[in-house]
Amino acid sequence: MKTTFSLATKSDKKSLMRFYKQQSYSAGLMGLDNAYLLKCSSEIIGAVIISTLSENSQQSFLHALVIERAFRQQTLASQLLTFAFTQHQHQEIFCFADETLNHFYLQNSFEKISEQQLPEPLLGRFLRVKKAKKNLLAFTCKPLIL
Repeated sequence: MKTTFSLATKSDKKSLMRFYKQQSYSAGLMGLDNAYLLKCSSEIIGAVIISTLSENSQQSFLHALVIERAFRQQTLASQLLTFAFTQHQHQEIFCFADETLNHFYLQNSFEKISEQQLPEPLLGRFLRVKKAKKNLLAFTCKPLIL
């Protein structure tokens, strides 16, 4: 299986949104987004979005990490994160995840944090999502290069 990783371009947007819809995942773009794709034979089989919190911010929000079901349990999500992180080496990256994914995020350089440690733009979002998903955790990954 030959897979490739890439930064999504504007021309990838339709196929990216179609991929999320096929995976029954409601993904949205926040504005200062970079989407990273994992493709197999030119078909998207995985994606993740990293959104910078504001212009010139050193903080980003990782969301919409999805791998097509048939390709799960093959470390592809970790490989996709590694690729995306190389593009955001100087940023602190935050994410939210169900507690069932705690081990995955800890294995991939994240550490669990309290909601009080979230930057203001993300705290409100976290609290809104947590109303629907009671087992939601917050994570951060410090910059790779300072």
